[in-house]
Amino acid sequence: CGDAASEWSPVFSGVVSSDFVSPDTDTSQPMVALTFDGGPDGGTVTERILNTLLQNDSKATFFQTGVNAAAYPDLMKRIVDEGHEVGNHTYDESTSGDNVTENDIVAANDSIEAACGVRPVLFRAPQGDVTDNIIEICQQEGMSIIIFNFDSHDWEYYDAEEIIDRIETYVEDGDIIQFRNVYEETASAIETLAVQYGEE
Repeated sequence: CGDAASEWSPVFSGVVSSDFVSPDTDTSQPMVALTFDGGPDGGTVTERILNTLLQNDSKATFFQTGVNAAAYPDLMKRIVDEGHEVGNHTYDESTSGDNVTENDIVAANDSIEAACGVRPVLFRAPQGDVTDNIIEICQQEGMSIIIFNFDSHDWEYYDAEEIIDRIETYVEDGDIIQFRNVYEETASAIETLAVQYGEE
């Protein structure tokens, strides 16, 4: 989902990179990376998003928390079975920046692996706050850090039309978009956007 910030750093950001694109993808066409943080949820949000992605033959990266992965293993298995990437968003997203501990990351990996059989190799820091300590922990775990360059602000709007308007107004080719698969409004926005852009 991104270009390396430097030769030594595991931090990836910026634009969609061929390093994370399926070989079947036509990279001559405009593209964005869809990423979802914080779930899976206990309602229908993740299920609706997965249904939309499946209907449109699209893939995404789901940076999920360890506590939610443990609570909803069937959804985690579905994410993997349908060809999406699973990433680590700490165990419960209760800490950020310098307060993130090794256990926050490792416990999430353990929980996600137990839920779906895949140990994450990608990490997204809560609030996108990457510190030297997080980089060191992720290096020890063999994980790349994926940040984003476009926030959907679904956490702020709680309104599908606002989310859609923001995407249509500001998103550019190659953007890594951050959504959260815990809000019904996000699922509604994804469904509408899929219809609009699927017709093009």
